[in-house]
Amino acid sequence: MRVKINVKKIGKNRGAIEPVFYEYPEGVDTVEKLLRETVRINLEEFTKRRKRTEVEAVLSGEDIEEQAGTGKISFGIAYDGRTADFENAVKNACQCFEDGIAVIFLEGKRLETLEERIALREDSELTFVRMTMLAGRMW
Repeated sequence: MRVKINVKKIGKNRGAIEPVFYEYPEGVDTVEKLLRETVRINLEEFTKRRKRTEVEAVLSGEDIEEQAGTGKISFGIAYDGRTADFENAVKNACQCFEDGIAVIFLEGKRLETLEERIALREDSELTFVRMTMLAGRMW
């Protein structure tokens, strides 16, 4: 099923939220399964990007302009040869959710626990928020 995920777009339009559509399989009925499938989808995309060759990594004018807004223009090719481990990535995502570093909203309602039952439907709307810890001094 197709699910809309709100993603903050990087670039000169700071704060712009752009919808991205992911294809989730049927049977995603808990937050833990949602995280597992989201990690799987992103890991597959990451692996595809890593397999691109330099010839395939041609940037359009729009790509260059968008990346210039972030301060770095690159082809997105990783040269270090490392691969991502799916189980460690899932474990990390679940730990971040439990610790409150990552917050998930489904149709505007905050999801609280990994065991929480959810009902994903076609065109459901998800929002993932990474919380930032602020540190400072008292004057």
